[in-house]
Amino acid sequence: MNLPNWITVARIAAIPAFLVLAYARSEVGAIVALGVFLAASLSDYLDGYLARRDGRVTRLGKFLDPLADKLLVGAALVVLVDTRRFPLWAALVIAVREIAVQLLRTRIVRSGGNLPASRAAKAKTTIQIMMVCWWLLPSGVSVIHWLLLAAAIGTTVFSGAEYFARSDLEEVAR
Repeated sequence: MNLPNWITVARIAAIPAFLVLAYARSEVGAIVALGVFLAASLSDYLDGYLARRDGRVTRLGKFLDPLADKLLVGAALVVLVDTRRFPLWAALVIAVREIAVQLLRTRIVRSGGNLPASRAAKAKTTIQIMMVCWWLLPSGVSVIHWLLLAAAIGTTVFSGAEYFARSDLEEVAR
């Protein structure tokens, strides 16, 4: 296992600490949970950068990296729905998209193909992280919360649809 993969594993390992802190129900706990979430999220950019720069992109990394992203954002969404009046419907839209794309990716990889992250999917991840960070702030819900939520839902749905459209085009081309 290489350094980028270890960084990804560390991101997954940070999830329980994030959950404990987020459920501490104190302002300090909320701020530290936000810091853990943000550090784990930023590690996503670091591990990808290092893997590409050093030519250490591995099959394991291609599997673990998106899984780590989904687990981290999923854990945050559970906390937000439970503690911050985050709408359950929005968390379900995000979760259904993530599961559907993961199933699509698994099917394509098993048949010998590849489904790399698109620009829209990378934008989706960035916007979801920004949205989650804003919702994790220990403050009241404002217009900015709802604008970030709308942007996250929009990019989530768009990027999911794009993956399915791309996979249909690739199957037609075969």
